[in-house]
Amino acid sequence: MADKIHQEWKRFGDRVREMRRQAGVSQAELGLRLKLTGGMVGHLERATRVPNRDHVRTMDTEFATGGELDSLWLEVVQGKSVLPWFRDALEMERRSESISEYHPILIPGLLQTRSYARVLITARQLRHTAEEIEEVVELRANRLPTIRPSRPALWFVVEQSVVRRVIGGEKVMREQLQHIITLAEEDTIRFQVIPDDVHHHCGLCSPFRLMSMQNGRKAVRMEHTLGGSSFDRTAEIEEMSDLFGALQAEALSPRRSLEVLHATMKGL
Repeated sequence: MADKIHQEWKRFGDRVREMRRQAGVSQAELGLRLKLTGGMVGHLERATRVPNRDHVRTMDTEFATGGELDSLWLEVVQGKSVLPWFRDALEMERRSESISEYHPILIPGLLQTRSYARVLITARQLRHTAEEIEEVVELRANRLPTIRPSRPALWFVVEQSVVRRVIGGEKVMREQLQHIITLAEEDTIRFQVIPDDVHHHCGLCSPFRLMSMQNGRKAVRMEHTLGGSSFDRTAEIEEMSDLFGALQAEALSPRRSLEVLHATMKGL
């Protein structure tokens, strides 16, 4: 009798197989590193056995994935607590060649440190345990490392109030601002700030992001309190692309924006 396939783990197993083959490693060799048999590795790849997190993290290290497998593991383990719209958003991020995002209120999720994200998630998830909250924190914190190896173009525009708003205390905010500075100085991201003295501009709207996928598809994602909505019609994409360009024009240059981040850190 064939072993039962756990469908929810199928995508995870397929990704492990793909990574193992790209690394030129046999099932037996990977099994030695995980302290498993080669046959058990085959079960993980076929989704007939459920992986434990220690094995997942070991594979992330072996394949230098930047935490991709751990993120996939968290998605499955959390099940319904990771809503379908969020799973779709994560998948779109992984397939993106470029992401351009505007946020008027908070540091965009891709750029949040664990401490910053923990404060926000704890405040919202009143009915969840500390362990459940920590899993959501890990999922959010692993988003950028997961897509970083493919080096998508990442461009962010925020209001100056976003970098001045102290979330979780001065220590948390200093760490968060330094994280953005490091990413910008490494050329991982482009980050622009719309200064406070721009009183009227076209970005007085909800957060949104533009994504161009590796398959040529483009999409717009609008965020709201209960999740978000995605659009892929040409007219909508063109309208939001024009809006993002206008926001960039209102914002300080990336270099001047870094100066604002440094000055804000000194004031904390």
